[in-house]
Amino acid sequence: MTSPSSSPPPSPPSSAGEEAEVVHINRLPDELLLLIFTKLNNARSLCICNLVSKRFSAVVQQTPSIFLTFPHRQSNENLPKKLFNYLSKSFFRKPPPNKFDGALFQSAVDSLNHFQNIRNLRIELPSFQQDDSIIKWHAEFGRDLNLCVILFATSLHDQTTSSNHQIQNPDTLLTNQLLQSRIASANQCFREATWRQHVLRHVVENHRQTLDTAEISDSSKKGRVVMNGKQQLHDLLDPEVKLPASGYGKLWHVQLLRLPESGRVLHGVTVVAIRRTGENEEEHEDVGVKHLMMKKGYEMDEHFLLWEVLSHIFQNHAPSRTLNINVNRR
Repeated sequence: MTSPSSSPPPSPPSSAGEEAEVVHINRLPDELLLLIFTKLNNARSLCICNLVSKRFSAVVQQTPSIFLTFPHRQSNENLPKKLFNYLSKSFFRKPPPNKFDGALFQSAVDSLNHFQNIRNLRIELPSFQQDDSIIKWHAEFGRDLNLCVILFATSLHDQTTSSNHQIQNPDTLLTNQLLQSRIASANQCFREATWRQHVLRHVVENHRQTLDTAEISDSSKKGRVVMNGKQQLHDLLDPEVKLPASGYGKLWHVQLLRLPESGRVLHGVTVVAIRRTGENEEEHEDVGVKHLMMKKGYEMDEHFLLWEVLSHIFQNHAPSRTLNINVNRR
């Protein structure tokens, strides 16, 4: 990049007898261009900008925030499952086979090599969950914290809707069938969160020197795996940090939950928190979620609903069930 005091390159002269055409974008300083590219942040669009000119390329490579997404293919309804199977099997168990999934994923990962100063990386993969009652989920992994929390609800609406209409909610009670269904969905969600963590490890490996935060979410906007801070990213890439193969979990269930801050009303609410632990680690009544909430505060933007629910439940309700978790069990 050019220094702040240097002026942008002049526009090329026009043919004789014609007034030189002014290319206004060439008048912008590099700092303003970088701000524009940072706001753009989409990896695909930035790679296109990288081809415009040498000056654009030099500035694009310094973009600190990148968003990388893997689109759905409408022609193949099973792509999310196939992509998940590819990522989970091929990258971490054997060399990538010659599949269309490999070209899609590896090409996108390779495109990140254009960027030399990535500090914040967001990746979006197709959603694999088929349980519509999952409202939000959040997962974090590291040396000291391996946790996934999942919020279920039979229905979700604002208080105005609740006041003006009679809403039927037949599944607000925690029946055995509902309990088994939500525990199964929570275990599946946790397994997929751990695979997303493996994918994230593969992607961030070449950017460990500059990254501050990295997250990988699903296209439904319901959940994400977050690695926040240098320590968590270091743990992610440290081969000596082994995730325990077992753990424990707690389940809370509330038939009706009114949230005053967001004005939402939820029926048939179930929260499942799952934590991987070592053999000698002490169990926590809240599975460590309170510590996570204190560390995060309420900066969760679209995940504010999740933290509002957790705050209310922990203040007013005890766990309904304790769960034994075997991560490797299918």
